[in-house]
Amino acid sequence: MIDRRTLCGAAMGIAAMSALSACGGQEGGSQGGAETVPASWLKCRVGKLSEIDPLLVQDRAGLQVLSVVFTPLMRFDANGELVPGAALSCAVSDDACTFTFKLPEHAVFHNGERVTASSFKIAWERLVRAIPSGESASDAEPVFGRWGSLLHLVDGYAALRAGRASEMVGLRCPDDATFVVTLTQPCPYFDHVTAHPALGPVPAAALADPEAFALKPVGNGPFALKYPWERGRGVMLASFADCVIGAPLAAGVLLDPMADTVAAYKQFRAGNIDITDVPVDQLSDAEDIATPAPDGRSMAVDARLAHGVEGGLLYLSLNCVSGVFSRPEMRRAACLSVDREALCRKVLKFSGEPALGPISPRVAEIQPWDACTYDPEGSLQLVEAAKLAALQNDPVEGEGSAEEGTETDAPLPDPLDLDIDLIYRKGGTGARVVAHVVRDLEAAGFSVKTEALDTDDFVKRYRAAEFDCALRTLEPPVPALEAIADELLTYDRSSAGISVYRDEQLDHVLAEACRAIDVATRRALIQDALSMAGESLPLIPLAHPAYTKIASDRVAASAVDASGKIDLFASELV
Repeated sequence: MIDRRTLCGAAMGIAAMSALSACGGQEGGSQGGAETVPASWLKCRVGKLSEIDPLLVQDRAGLQVLSVVFTPLMRFDANGELVPGAALSCAVSDDACTFTFKLPEHAVFHNGERVTASSFKIAWERLVRAIPSGESASDAEPVFGRWGSLLHLVDGYAALRAGRASEMVGLRCPDDATFVVTLTQPCPYFDHVTAHPALGPVPAAALADPEAFALKPVGNGPFALKYPWERGRGVMLASFADCVIGAPLAAGVLLDPMADTVAAYKQFRAGNIDITDVPVDQLSDAEDIATPAPDGRSMAVDARLAHGVEGGLLYLSLNCVSGVFSRPEMRRAACLSVDREALCRKVLKFSGEPALGPISPRVAEIQPWDACTYDPEGSLQLVEAAKLAALQNDPVEGEGSAEEGTETDAPLPDPLDLDIDLIYRKGGTGARVVAHVVRDLEAAGFSVKTEALDTDDFVKRYRAAEFDCALRTLEPPVPALEAIADELLTYDRSSAGISVYRDEQLDHVLAEACRAIDVATRRALIQDALSMAGESLPLIPLAHPAYTKIASDRVAASAVDASGKIDLFASELV
């Protein structure tokens, strides 16, 4: 049984990271003894690592492991295009509710067991069920893995999650080579969802001995664990020649879980790590020793420094139902007031790129929102005009009203009161980001009160709409335009914790997009929806997360994907 301590990981074990020290001579923790990492292996720093089982992984470092130990049905190639992974093909029904995946007959797990349709059914249902706990049923609160929610549209998801069913009726295996997924509503981009690394297949052993599987997951990916993982140490992965997508270019990989970026960079400079993140205070040094990759993501012998934007978004979610931001012109004033260039340069220290809209250019090219242009004078003019109109009892006509006849007739709550409650989660760079945003908002005439909250309190306040604006981060599990637009703009998704906003016309366009099987038609509709949102501004985009990674002169080729993970399958040593 896996208890809560196993789920949360062994945080104290991370203290043992000092054992990694010089990775060039690191020993692999194994039951059969120690072994030096071969010189022909790639050594990559992945950051703090808590779990490596798809059921338990919570962080980026864990996803990096999953991305090479497992091959899901579909995958994203080096150019970010969706291509077959473990599946040979995917057929979508006319109503976009049924997806039929055909599997090859020769695919096997690292232990030689055949990968069948049932292997995916076992894996997906394992993610959705409550994690077994050692506590008595009457005392235990159900605990779930992070990635089961990716399958929330699969028929039977809610029943299995609630314990009312033993399986998901929307997952069928007519034969070993056919896996059929039925959804409760249209989702033409569901094949993109299946590319998430946590949705790879697992053998029956994952259910028979979950504790052993958690330390040495058996997957079907291009690399296999050489030894059971010892918490606090590196993960040693040997190439798996029988992987369905082909053999990797490197003979093996050591994934180093050093939490300290500065210490990892020192190890890189000492020749003990081949690929690592570059700390902010070493950017100049990195630029002196490596040439930037022209596309920002593909590292090569003559271009070993990759700096690029990821698919996520740092933004302010606005309460468009009540308070100051129920007025569209006030939302626009706030959006115009933010100096995104300064935010990314001075506060985020180049770990973010200015967001000119909600969709990262790494995901898709969309028309920038003109309200994301830094225009402090225009912002101040909108605020002053609204104040004057309110004092004259002549409300300013709303532009891009979310609902006809609701916002345009509502005067400001107080002609002279532009107080804003801004909430954010404690920890990380939140306080510094908020301080920068507050300065810009107050320069435009707003008065801002900030509150740093624990995660539970933040979620409660947010869902109760007890705020004017909230600092949020979207880390899309799938770097697809459709998925990000759905998360940010669709009302029934937004009401669960993304935004406080309702626009029936926008909902209609997004619903049409969900019914569009043709990719070009679907994306044109999403572009229309994004343009509408750019006028009504239910949220204020601030920045897209960015990465800076460097490769040693031992690396012939590597790349960084839209989630900031290293493409280890295509990484090669000189």
